[in-house]
Amino acid sequence: MTRANTLCGLLFSVWLGLGAAPANAEIPRSALETIRRIPIQHGGRIKPFDSFARETVKQITGTSTIDGEDPVKTVLQIMAEPEPWQAKPLIEVPFRPLRAGLGMDPNARRISYTDLVATRKLMRMLPTIVQKQQRDEKLTILENETMDAFGRFVTFSNLVEQRLELVPPCVKSERVWQPILQAEGCAQDVQEKLRVSWNTLMQAVRAGAPEAINTAASHLSQRLFDMSGQALEHAPWRPRLEVWYNRIGFFRIAQIAYLIAAALLLVGLWAGRAPLSAAGLGVLIASALVHVAGIVMRVVLGGRPPVSNFFETMLWLPLVAVMISLVLERLYRVGYIGLSAALVAAITLVLADYVPLDPSITPVVAVLRSNLWLTIHVLTIVASYGALALATMLAHVYGVCYLTGGPRHRALRSLDLVLYRAIQVGVVLLAGGVMLGAVWANASWGRYWGWDPKETWALITLLWFLAVLHGRFAGWIKGIGVAMATIGGFFLLLMTYYGVSFYLVGLHSYAGGNAKPLPTLLVVYLIAEAVFLAVLGGAKGLRKRAGAG
Repeated sequence: MTRANTLCGLLFSVWLGLGAAPANAEIPRSALETIRRIPIQHGGRIKPFDSFARETVKQITGTSTIDGEDPVKTVLQIMAEPEPWQAKPLIEVPFRPLRAGLGMDPNARRISYTDLVATRKLMRMLPTIVQKQQRDEKLTILENETMDAFGRFVTFSNLVEQRLELVPPCVKSERVWQPILQAEGCAQDVQEKLRVSWNTLMQAVRAGAPEAINTAASHLSQRLFDMSGQALEHAPWRPRLEVWYNRIGFFRIAQIAYLIAAALLLVGLWAGRAPLSAAGLGVLIASALVHVAGIVMRVVLGGRPPVSNFFETMLWLPLVAVMISLVLERLYRVGYIGLSAALVAAITLVLADYVPLDPSITPVVAVLRSNLWLTIHVLTIVASYGALALATMLAHVYGVCYLTGGPRHRALRSLDLVLYRAIQVGVVLLAGGVMLGAVWANASWGRYWGWDPKETWALITLLWFLAVLHGRFAGWIKGIGVAMATIGGFFLLLMTYYGVSFYLVGLHSYAGGNAKPLPTLLVVYLIAEAVFLAVLGGAKGLRKRAGAG
């Protein structure tokens, strides 16, 4: 209801002039370094300007930078001289039907602020959607995409209007920071000094005067840091640490390292070169250490475990898969385990970048603040997804070996055992996660089980993999049959983890969000997986008829 009322008030809020040419003036690196550390309240928490700029550019454009420029520089230039930026196609519209509704070229992913204001087509779509929100009705995919586009429009508008909550509350009892140009609650002389400092910086950026920019940035930074001392007294080091975290890019480094580990392990196993396999395992361990460092940094910066949104679970899942693989590798010394884990980790981290998810460090929503049960339940349930994802990759490796070397391939016996063990670990974690989720549900919602979509699909997935384990133990399925059943179970796991979060309505909607178009990559994967299963089934049938199955 609050969001709907806010949207109504924003419909006619932004009308500025158009015209000038883009500013080409360089902002000195020293000034950028000064500004990126300035704290700002945004997205429910205090963060450095660097994080704000990165998140803002990502939200507006869907990419991490504009023309490869530093996001801090881009945001400053947009605020200092907005007119040329308003004419650029920056606002992302990823959904084709919405592009048609806005009169866009269907192949153009972005539209300019100027065009959205001039045509008013986006604004005309909003009243009906707002009315549905006020009636608590479910929105269609097109309506959700329309609201997302409007959110990007508003974000750009806030830059144009220089609406930045940079000023800590002057009244001790208040927690909400104030806009730099209208710091309500502060003395008039303080407000005037802040406005002068900010406008001086904007004028210097427009003029392209490096010395003036440096001086204005330092002056503004010092004034704001002096005011934010109380707000940051418990962790004054946090803005600097977060800037460093943003700059390092731990998970990008881990992606590359996991791919290198996978390549070394693959070549080592294929060519029978033990030193290469050993090097691959070494790189895998190093990759995991970088991965752990990135997660620890997010925990320190967010002040909570990495479980508040879907993006963070995509960081935790592959780490668990790698950790389990290292234990199994130590026990059974089968290089294929490390190879499978490296592939799972690399693919998942790449997808975390590819899928349009919010990577920002956000506060935990109210229903998730029972930290003990939240931490235990979500970490356990996502850990089970990691174990079962590892099992699925091992099943694929088993299938490839079966197709290339037949049922007597030298690796199949070892793969069969470690596949079985990975499924066992996944089932234990999944069962534990479901039971812990029931305890958490009782603490949060007053009931242990309510057939919520996430609960139901988690139970279906658990029963499937229990059936696979029982079938193998009883001798009903074995070898390639277990591998195929594991891959089939991964479809259920995808529905539990991804599908429910994004396409079904339930109490776990915080984990994903509103309905989204089905990603093309997911459709391609499902088709390819179905073909792979069909090929495995055909090969098994042919060999069975030939007496070699």
